[in-house]
Amino acid sequence: MYINSVKKAKEVSIDVPGVKGITIRWLLPPEVGTPNFEMRYFEIKKGGFCKQEVHPWEHEVFVVKGKGIVMGKDEEKVIEAGDTIFVEPNEFHQFRNMGEEDFGFICIIPNGAEDEILREFKLTSSSNKKKRTKEEKGRTNK
Repeated sequence: MYINSVKKAKEVSIDVPGVKGITIRWLLPPEVGTPNFEMRYFEIKKGGFCKQEVHPWEHEVFVVKGKGIVMGKDEEKVIEAGDTIFVEPNEFHQFRNMGEEDFGFICIIPNGAEDEILREFKLTSSSNKKKRTKEEKGRTNK
């Protein structure tokens, strides 16, 4: 078992074109032994937004705090704390903060889908981090 906390996960600002006011924390990256999915926590500051994107993988999203807009190809929907969103593979999407407070959400993607992003932000690297052994998986990370 592996236990992590949003408060303890490394917060990294995303500073790339098409993005404004976003941080990400990898809560459950592949290195902890997750066989199928990765869990990340995004926080978008007031007036911030992520890229307009299309990926060959799905996203499952749970809004933790604040209010935002999720844009699709032909529509925009207001979302707020407690809402869930399923973004299908190859579906156009973008998340924007439309509230006065930070907009925070958990996003789950298939394992390895964004390995290049992990390396780019030096959050992990398969070349210098080993997968946890069965013994290590038996310990918690508190």
